[in-house]
Formats: sequence, C-alpha cells, structure tokens
Amino acid sequence: MHNSISQEIINELIYIAKQMEEMKLVNVLEGNLSIHDKGLMYITPAATRKSTLEPEMIAVFDADDNQIYGNKRASSEKVMHQVAYTIRGDIKAVIHCHPPYLTAHAICHVPLDYTCHPEILVQFRDIPVAPYGQPGTREIIDNAKPLLKNRNVVLLANHGVLAVGSSLEKTCQRIETAEKFAQIASICRSLGTMQNIPQAEIDRIMAQEIET
Repeated sequence: MHNSISQEIINELIYIAKQMEEMKLVNVLEGNLSIHDKGLMYITPAATRKSTLEPEMIAVFDADDNQIYGNKRASSEKVMHQVAYTIRGDIKAVIHCHPPYLTAHAICHVPLDYTCHPEILVQFRDIPVAPYGQPGTREIIDNAKPLLKNRNVVLLANHGVLAVGSSLEKTCQRIETAEKFAQIASICRSLGTMQNIPQAEIDRIMAQEIET
C-alpha cells in the first residue's frame, strides 16, 4: 500500500457504506461514498454491493487523478465527487444515493422547502432540486454547484440526492435525516395540510448559520 494511504479512512468508508446498505439508503448498483484527505480521494467501487466491501476494493486517487490503490474500478460518479470537493473548502466527504422518498421528490422536481418542522429548518433550511444532468457526467455536479455553495444536501432532478459535509458520518446522518423527513412529509400529505411553525420562530432559525 502507498505510504500516504490511510487504512483508517478506508475502514471508515467501508463501515459507513455498510451502515447505509442496512438502512436501505444504497444498494448494489446505486450509491457511492467518498472521503477527501491530504490530497487523496477514497471512493467506493462501481457495481459492488456495499455489504461485501473489502479494503482492497476501495479506489484511491491522487491529485493528478491516478488510481494509486484498489483492485476495482471506481464508481461511475467519480467526477461528481471530485468536483464537489472544489466547491467549498470545508467539504471532506460526499455521498450520492437514491433513497426512495428523496428520489421521489427528485423525480417530481419537488424541493423539501417546508416550514413546518423546526429541526429540518435548523439542519437544512430547505433541500432544493438541481436541474437534470446525465448520470456519470460532469453535467450533474455543474448543475448542482450553485446550490451546494450554501446547502449541504441537494436533490438531483430525475436522479437522486447529493450530500456533502466535514465528515463522512455527518454526511450520512444528513441523508438519513432528510430521507426520514421526506417520508414524514409524504404521510402528512395523506392526512391533511401541514401547519407551519410561527413566523417568529422561522425567522429566528433562519438567522442561524448552517453547520458544515
């Protein structure tokens, strides 16, 4: 193994990927996770069930886009991850996946911009929808780039969701939280009209900074 490659980071990537499969947030053909550290990008491989990941399957790329570790081909969305790290200096982890409720919002081009739940406002403000981009191309991340400059989770039209964060654990938590709220919103719509929290509370929350 290359001297600069971190076994700890590889293990973390595998652990979180397996957790996400257990939560049904990813499956064998969908979902990719990466970590950026000390000029290297660690990313899950293409077409590999997350529950079967082994350290040697994780693809590691240097700053010149050379694969310096891993016996499998990187995810087809590698470019999406690489460009995401250039958007903000605080991004250290990226997750793209297709959870059912968030993906339904993405397919219908419906942002999660409700003001009925204080915790969602605190975590996200809202979750906008980026214009459609062809899977596996740079077009996806280019379309999402303006939104990611001040949001940590963005829906990708007709595709899925993209989340970023200062750690992989935090980024995974954002996906899990957003998916749960999308599910709750779906249930609420079947019951009646969602009721907003008081405007003064909305203003107070919106004045706070979003955690990176």
